[in-house]
Amino acid sequence: MDQATLIAKFLFFASLAGLLGAVAMTSVMRLISGTRWARADMIVAVGSLLTKSRDNAFLVGLFLHGISAVVFGIIYALLLLAGGLATWPAALFAGGGIGVFHGLVVSLSLCWLVAEQHPVEEFRHVSIPVAFTHFVGHVAYGVVVGLVIALVPV
Repeated sequence: MDQATLIAKFLFFASLAGLLGAVAMTSVMRLISGTRWARADMIVAVGSLLTKSRDNAFLVGLFLHGISAVVFGIIYALLLLAGGLATWPAALFAGGGIGVFHGLVVSLSLCWLVAEQHPVEEFRHVSIPVAFTHFVGHVAYGVVVGLVIALVPV
């Protein structure tokens, strides 16, 4: 297999892993939000960072979330490959571990940096349950990315 094909295959599967991870992340966060324990509409919150209101925030947020999912899918896959952890079951656990780290960084950033500066009032107040929801969502993302990387020939 030539190098261009190998790179294209890697980018395709890493991007697919990232998008599937984003679906898992969003699903887990919506499940938690559905319990009314934490209200965390991440896609609208991210979109409204740019739109400065709820208007069109969902579409903008969905686009940004998709792009981020692909970029982080590639980063996760590179980390798994570099660590020799791209096989079953190591990729599943390592992906989850990367997700734990990523979730901690995002949750802490959300609480201390993003919320204070958010242009929409409803997203300026972040509670522990909201931060926890983001943390769990990122762990789900990492587990799914690891699972996909473990199952496909990258």
